[in-house]
Amino acid sequence: MFTNTTVSSRLNPSIETPKQHTKKVDFAILSAMPEELDFFKNTFSQTTFESINVNGFELRIYEYRNKKILVTFTGLGTTFASSIMTLIHHYFSPDYILISGTAGSIKPELKLRDVVIVENAFEAETQEIFKLIKNTPFETCLIHPLKKQPLSQTYSADEDLLQIANSIDIPDVRIHKGTVVSSNAFPAPKELFEKIKAENPYCIDMETSAFYQIAWLLKARVIAVRGISNILNHDGSDDQIHESDVKGSAEAAAKVLLKILDSLLLDNKYLTSQKPKIRPEAENQVAKLIKKFNLQPHPEGGYYARSFQSKNLVKSVDKNIYDDEHRNAGTSIYYLLKNTDFSAWHSLKSDELWHFYTGSSIKIYVIDKKGNLSSHVLGNPFDNPDASYQVAITMGDWFAAELIDKTSYCLVGCTVNPGFEFKDFKLADRNALTEQFPQHASLIMKLTRDSSHEQNFKNSHDIYNAKLI
Repeated sequence: MFTNTTVSSRLNPSIETPKQHTKKVDFAILSAMPEELDFFKNTFSQTTFESINVNGFELRIYEYRNKKILVTFTGLGTTFASSIMTLIHHYFSPDYILISGTAGSIKPELKLRDVVIVENAFEAETQEIFKLIKNTPFETCLIHPLKKQPLSQTYSADEDLLQIANSIDIPDVRIHKGTVVSSNAFPAPKELFEKIKAENPYCIDMETSAFYQIAWLLKARVIAVRGISNILNHDGSDDQIHESDVKGSAEAAAKVLLKILDSLLLDNKYLTSQKPKIRPEAENQVAKLIKKFNLQPHPEGGYYARSFQSKNLVKSVDKNIYDDEHRNAGTSIYYLLKNTDFSAWHSLKSDELWHFYTGSSIKIYVIDKKGNLSSHVLGNPFDNPDASYQVAITMGDWFAAELIDKTSYCLVGCTVNPGFEFKDFKLADRNALTEQFPQHASLIMKLTRDSSHEQNFKNSHDIYNAKLI
């Protein structure tokens, strides 16, 4: 923390260290370009404000619904984004940092003025580092020297803010949720573009990854919303760049972000870090499902019951997979997640197919054998356009799942071929999986449990061997 101590200097004896500003704000709204903040300045134009000079920067703080909201731009690129966000965090300690702005579409289904709520972000130029320096003298760089935690390939938005964002609906705005990639190359680094597309991001910008990394470092609560201003070609170029819709896309993103802000200010109550409560009607439905199907606690989280086991036996042509033993041709279970339950990272020796039955959508994360991370939404595609009724997981891949709406529940079916055996099931050890895939450390930490759950795993072996429902 800065103090008011005078620093001696033969060059300039009058130099003083900066004073930490005492002006606390409730929110900070940041964006790279002034045009991306026009909507907020117009929205707040009838409110009172004050201007504050910090390190020569003129910053404006508005009074909106009895809360102090700082609105400023950062400048283009990851360096300016991280620098200004750190300055704002240091001087004003906002409870929440909201990022608005524009991005170029990578997914072909996106259209101009579509909006992407950024769940995760990664930096294009650093993706190869995690593989290149592992098992070299530089491997210690994969641990942040001050935070003492592994660096991650992707960084995530604040969970509470995402929870609110999931409920946002604006009639004239198509809203998507997913991953964004950031790069200081504009409109995209062509030499990396094929590798970037392999990570399945929705769009590309120049700042979000920096914002999310700083949030992780400083324990700040942040979310970014991006409006699609231009459509990239398949190779990362953009021959229509002069026709980019900066104004329209920025306004679409700002409308979504304002909805998030207004939700936070509803009844003048802030979100807390407490566990979100499941809705009473959802809790009642969960109780009925547990009773109806005699669901039992599962070692990876949630509840389950066996529903089918084939009487046919099969043997793999690869004798090493199942130790040359027979397996049932197929098995299936009911599986239920509610509230903040999650399916912890685990792996199977067989392929598994998840089917959506009822409730709200869940997100399934998969780390393949090469360490690539992908995510899939399982749910009703007529309620959530990003969802599918089925998601398949390849044998040997690590995967985990969680509810998108933590106030709800989801009932699914899980079919395994060849059939499931507990000896083919491996629950991830948090430290071992993080060491194997340090680029995904934050998501591994989030969706693993401590070793005390090993006993649950042993107990579930007996439950699973009970009769079918």
